[in-house]
Amino acid sequence: MSMTSSRSFPRLRALASLALSVAVSAAQETKPEPAGDAQAKLLAAFAKVGLEVDLAKKTVAMPVKMSRPGDLIEYVLITRRGKAHESLLIVDVQPSLLNAALLALGLNPGTNAIVKDKDPLPSEEEVRNGAEWFTVTPPVGPQVWFTLEWQDEAGKVITCLLDEFLLDLATGEALEAAEWIYIGGRSAPPYRGEPPVYIADLEGNLVSNFYVDPTNHLVTIKHERGRDDQNWWLTDLCPTPGTDIKLTVHVQKPKLAIDREARLAAEKAAGKKPRGPVKDLPVAPASDGAPVTKGEAETAKPEPKRGG
Repeated sequence: MSMTSSRSFPRLRALASLALSVAVSAAQETKPEPAGDAQAKLLAAFAKVGLEVDLAKKTVAMPVKMSRPGDLIEYVLITRRGKAHESLLIVDVQPSLLNAALLALGLNPGTNAIVKDKDPLPSEEEVRNGAEWFTVTPPVGPQVWFTLEWQDEAGKVITCLLDEFLLDLATGEALEAAEWIYIGGRSAPPYRGEPPVYIADLEGNLVSNFYVDPTNHLVTIKHERGRDDQNWWLTDLCPTPGTDIKLTVHVQKPKLAIDREARLAAEKAAGKKPRGPVKDLPVAPASDGAPVTKGEAETAKPEPKRGG
């Protein structure tokens, strides 16, 4: 199955411009505004919908909550319309407005991962012996980084990369050597004959940690195990479901990422080895995958399901 999309970049930008113009002002102005006033209104409009945009630092920050997935992780960020049972974080922001904020930082959408059948296809015997009948081309586009900030139960402020919340079951370690690629989502008619809409507004799945088609999400992972939707769970660093967290999207590599890369490189040079594949999956933080409020009692802790 091809993982390309029919999205139109001009249509995407037009949608973003429309979302911003509606948010900035309900009335059409007859005279052009000074650039400073227009920018101030733009930032105020973003702030009104929960997006803290810093054009100088090229960041977008927003409040999110820790989810409580019941299945292995497929999306690290969703809205309440998204797949809560296999998600990491939940945000109450309209996806098209978040996309508009990312466009305002100067990002241009890249290309999602592409899956193509091999030509010629391998024989049945070759497939039984491990040959694959398709090829995967990783996503290409501008890279972004995600940082997280929250307080623990003692009130201590903790900061880390989003990658440190995601357990790679193949290594037994937090995600390493990954890139997050901005692909911009797409617009399409929800039903035949209807006008196109921004699909992420309907589906609510924003950032995927595996290669998923079509391009209905804004950001995808780029990783050697990005094609595996059965490989990702929560690390021990993840706080209690319902915890309030500040998520920041960075266009420029943040210091947290630079420092972590240096630390991991030093550990590797010192001979540290990964723990190895996880044989017994950790327990899930709750039973049904629904968002929770902070402090809600957890009455069941089933093992996460493989699949779903």
